Amino acid sequence: MRRGTVIGVILLLLMGAHADKLTLHDGTVIENCYIRDEGVRLIVWERLEDVGTDRWKVYPRRLVKEFTIERDAAWDAKPNLPDLTITHIELNPKLAGLHGRVEYDPYGRPKLVGGSLPDLGERAYMEPEAVVQGLKFQYTPGETITMTAHVKNAGFADAAPFEYVWLIDDKEIARGRVTKRLKPQERIELQTKWQWQDGFHHVSFRIRTNQREIATINNQITDPLWGFAFFYIVHKERVKVWNEFRNAYGAFAWEDYYRWHLDIMNLLFEQSVYPSAPEGIKARVRLDRIIYADDMDAAIRNRFSADGIAYDQGGWIFQSDEDRNRSWKAPEPHWRNNTEWSLPHELGHQLGLTDLYALDYHGHENHRMPDNGDMLTHYYRGYKTMMHWHGPHLWSEVCAGYLNQTWNKPRGHFGDYYFAAPEENFLQIVDVNGEPVSQAKVEIFQRGVVVDKTAPPQQQAGVTFYEVIEDGEFGHPVSSDPVIVGETNAQGLLRLPNRPVKEVRTLNGYHRRPNPFGNINVVGQRGLLLVRVTKYDRPCYYWLEITDFLIAYLRGQRERYTITLRTPYGSPDSPPAPRNLRVEPIDEHQVRLTWNAPEINRDQHYNDLVVAYRVYRRVSSDGLNDRPWFPVMTVEPETRSVVLDLRLHDHKDLYWFSKANRFAVSTVGRGGKESELVEVVLK
Repeated sequence: MRRGTVIGVILLLLMGAHADKLTLHDGTVIENCYIRDEGVRLIVWERLEDVGTDRWKVYPRRLVKEFTIERDAAWDAKPNLPDLTITHIELNPKLAGLHGRVEYDPYGRPKLVGGSLPDLGERAYMEPEAVVQGLKFQYTPGETITMTAHVKNAGFADAAPFEYVWLIDDKEIARGRVTKRLKPQERIELQTKWQWQDGFHHVSFRIRTNQREIATINNQITDPLWGFAFFYIVHKERVKVWNEFRNAYGAFAWEDYYRWHLDIMNLLFEQSVYPSAPEGIKARVRLDRIIYADDMDAAIRNRFSADGIAYDQGGWIFQSDEDRNRSWKAPEPHWRNNTEWSLPHELGHQLGLTDLYALDYHGHENHRMPDNGDMLTHYYRGYKTMMHWHGPHLWSEVCAGYLNQTWNKPRGHFGDYYFAAPEENFLQIVDVNGEPVSQAKVEIFQRGVVVDKTAPPQQQAGVTFYEVIEDGEFGHPVSSDPVIVGETNAQGLLRLPNRPVKEVRTLNGYHRRPNPFGNINVVGQRGLLLVRVTKYDRPCYYWLEITDFLIAYLRGQRERYTITLRTPYGSPDSPPAPRNLRVEPIDEHQVRLTWNAPEINRDQHYNDLVVAYRVYRRVSSDGLNDRPWFPVMTVEPETRSVVLDLRLHDHKDLYWFSKANRFAVSTVGRGGKESELVEVVLK
């Protein structure tokens, strides 16, 4: 580095750096710090000279109110120092994966085919083990494994000789010394061997050196040996451009930044705790290969071996127009100084996880709300999860269950967990007091299908269902005709029929059998049912997500599952309902509700006692089980009008498609029993 550049770096440090700002819920403000976002926590360096070391503070996300990342030129000043980093640990021999070897028929059935795999025809759909019997997916105990640590000097000065040590589960198994000096950007490979042991073991590679470096947190990496082996393919010039700038990890190396994202994935796996995953997700990922390409297209083709098999469990190809134009730009500061939350999401697909936003629905002319004409919409109820929304989110319970059940299976299948469903499934329709609603008409419509009107209807347990056209097209809106029609019994129950399917089994052990969704496809468009419940000429709408059934299955309800849908209907012994509910806006924030007392047609009956009125609000035109009625106040029985401030009486939910405001009032009688909800929409 030239003398003038060194002086410039020193001056920047002496002047002090303008950097990030962190605000906690308790009012604490930390300014001019450096924040690393890891989803469930923030890593914070309070001084620039500490960046890249373990002299940091950890703030759990729940303590954080907000933060901003904004850094000046001091952040990118290049110290005249080396920076030894372990880019990744590679294992050999490689284990086979199934990416690129799964195809789908018009019924949505996955089939293992292609490359060197034998074509077993129709038999392959039910006997996937026979298709892959020649491939090796697991190491055997005692098998010799070669582990290679890829070490790079990612700094701007020569690195002096250093020592290193290999560890398994924190116990040393080998050590050595590198006697040569490493030039900036020079890479070396250091190997050791280990006899494979089954179980959840970790390998660590640690660099030991006393020389000053840009960063020290990259002098050791620890990988889960049972983790899914990922690859990265990247053009050499992209890496070179990135290495000119410091990134969110706390170093200058492209490799550090993108390996760190796999560490984040593993952290979020560990933290994704649910009733069906009480210890989080046991699956892990690790970076097994980085392919530095001169020709990206050739590198992508060469991922597959001569036998047509990819010997990895997925990965990411860093390719854009810059590679095609052979002109690489400096990464934007807002990109490299933040976490690239799209990457864990996309790598989730490599593990077989689907886009849960495929269960969102923006509505269609086929189904509209009767009061204001809004199209019926649906926003996935677990929206703040990784596979629904790129961001600092945990993995959903569905993802956790799938990865826990398949942590030791080759990757390549996608969304086959949608095939898991309880054997019997029921709807229970209840009223506002939680009591069963009998003789309610239930009509169920399905997204992704068109009802085949030429086929005769069929019945199971008194419930009618209809065939759909199977043409391989799963992108249809919610059907205009119902696929299931029935009536609730005295207990308010309706058994959902198990509709016929083309059966299929996957190597992960999932079996698509007859089920309420029929030939559910792995992307999930058919995994959304619209339920219309009608009694007293009053229709109510609900959405059933395929993930509801899968979560029940994961929690052990494999034989029978009941979904309860709460209606605004009254009970046979409810007090009489208020009449003539009206709403009028006062200003942009306030509305006035007015109603009349219930009509009483008998004398001295204790079921007619009015002890209060309860006022409700509901926002959106989503289903009643998506954005339900919520109480905002209870008032005395003499009250006939209330004023609501919409800023105060609100649920801080996400109203993605519609912010339609509806209000309702019920009569409260003896023992807290309520009348039906009388509702009105603000137009």
